[in-house]
Amino acid sequence: MGWRRRVARCRRERTLTSTRRVQAAIAAGSCYDRGVPRLLTTALLLVTAGTAPAQHGPLPELVERHCAACHLGAAAEEGLDLNAVFAAPDAHRRAIDEALDRLRSATMPPDDAHPPTAPERAALLAIFTGLLPPDPEARVPTMRRLARAEYQRTVRDLTGVPIAANDVLPDDPRTYGFDNAGDAMTVSPLLFEKYADAAQAIAAAMLADPTLTARAFADDQPLATTLAPFLARAFRRPLEPGDLQERLDLHADLRAAGQPVATARAAVLRSIFASPWFLFRVERGQPDAPGRLTAHEVAVRLAYLLTGTLPDTALTSLADAGELTRPDVVSAQARRLGAETGGRALAERFAAQWLRLDDVLAANADFRRYPQIWNGRLRPSFREEAVRFFAGMVADDGPVTWLLDADHTWLDATLSKHYGFGDVQGHAFVRVPVPDRRRGGILGMGAMLMVSSYPLRTSPVLRGRWILDQLLDQPPPPPPANAGVLPADDQPTEGLSLRARLERHRRDPSCANCHARMDPLGFALENYDVLGVWRTELHGQPLDTAGELPDGTRLDGPIALKDALLARKELFVRALTRKLLVFAIGRPLTAGDEPEVLRIATGVAAADHRFSALLDGVVTSPLFLWRVPPR
Repeated sequence: MGWRRRVARCRRERTLTSTRRVQAAIAAGSCYDRGVPRLLTTALLLVTAGTAPAQHGPLPELVERHCAACHLGAAAEEGLDLNAVFAAPDAHRRAIDEALDRLRSATMPPDDAHPPTAPERAALLAIFTGLLPPDPEARVPTMRRLARAEYQRTVRDLTGVPIAANDVLPDDPRTYGFDNAGDAMTVSPLLFEKYADAAQAIAAAMLADPTLTARAFADDQPLATTLAPFLARAFRRPLEPGDLQERLDLHADLRAAGQPVATARAAVLRSIFASPWFLFRVERGQPDAPGRLTAHEVAVRLAYLLTGTLPDTALTSLADAGELTRPDVVSAQARRLGAETGGRALAERFAAQWLRLDDVLAANADFRRYPQIWNGRLRPSFREEAVRFFAGMVADDGPVTWLLDADHTWLDATLSKHYGFGDVQGHAFVRVPVPDRRRGGILGMGAMLMVSSYPLRTSPVLRGRWILDQLLDQPPPPPPANAGVLPADDQPTEGLSLRARLERHRRDPSCANCHARMDPLGFALENYDVLGVWRTELHGQPLDTAGELPDGTRLDGPIALKDALLARKELFVRALTRKLLVFAIGRPLTAGDEPEVLRIATGVAAADHRFSALLDGVVTSPLFLWRVPPR
């Protein structure tokens, strides 16, 4: 059955009731779930079933509707002739990649054309993705070193030594938004020296405490008896020939040379803590199927995703039994780990980086205009509010749309006074109902509002870009070199307000397209000042928070902005799915991963957007369970 007839049949037969049945219907070309946006499911069917018109035939209807007017024939804009691309996609890989980038950033089709709806954009992404040939190498993650925060927690849980990794190791570079991507986690000679110094300090601290020493050594037992389980836990896998014997030989050689027991033990510990098996999360796959992770490798991925440290006893036992190759067991363990940590570890590691919460600790505001900044608790409280909120969503299995709009937040006395509601006393954080929709969700939190501002003024551009990048995964391209710079202050100059100056700036054709997408989002948040305090005036003039998105949606204030984002929640769910997958697997997603992203996002929508549906979808995905996922 041709793809057009298949889509038409899908439109007629809206009878499915679950994502599983959507998947089951793919082979038969049947229909789609009642609770899933029509074009999202159509895209899933097209790409997963391999029915995207990758070689010959007429252009898909959506491509004709939104792209063909400018991109057909010899006079096609930017030389992109879609007939040629669809007839011979292998010869036009760069053009397809460019089209995908423009679709993701919503800079194609241009604003002066009829823009696609959010589901249509997702379907267009799926269609162009289906043109690309498989690229297995791009889907193999680079071996990951433990990030600094992971190293600290791993050392603490393995040895009992509370090392301050920030004082010992340098910052980890962030790539693709996170600090755990293998592509950037290299080890320079200087960094290895720091690891060696840290290993020596950890060994000394362990041996200075008899209780900690007993984790690896016991005077009344053979060395191999106590060292073997410690070594296996440090390497996070079953021991291989030579792992233990090398360290037994090292200990014996030093003792034979007349060195004291403490010196021999310290050398053994240093050899463990400086080993690549400890410093890296090595993934080699199953012996007979190297593309698929072993049970212990799955345990490590689960543990560092949800706890930020090495697997606990329960995970290790299941891995020893080979049970962690079963998706139902993986799902159950993911939910257990999330519940046992109260979602805190995931919030501290994933959400803090995704939403840039840590940046607020270094953000600044001019104290002459914002004297509240002298309160040393304010910025840490901003961060803690957002972390607690995300963790509470995980622990309560709330809908992920709480991040856009919620009826509660978490406050201490500092934030209760700062925001002007809650009447909270003391430094403990408590869950507080918000008095209205201005504060519910991340957009009303000081952490987001401060990191997207300048010291002397708010920035509609930064705030709009933050929403596009973090919440919608549609980052605009960098500004052109001659884009110019707006003043650091928002005081009127030349009789023009900041908004008037920005609107004059937008008249430049090279800037207009991106600003048309960013500015209305940012202006809708202008009622919040640099520190997130509500205001209705600026320098004695009423604030103008109105704007219009390229698709004609009118915005005026944060509540209208939330409504607009909720109306496009499938884009938000897809963005969150992509972000969590990147954090979980440690590599950027490729075009070949797009069908799996759509499948997971579709399942989240069908489950009332519950966080558990997102977590289940990610940890049972081939992208998570396989080292080299099948296409």
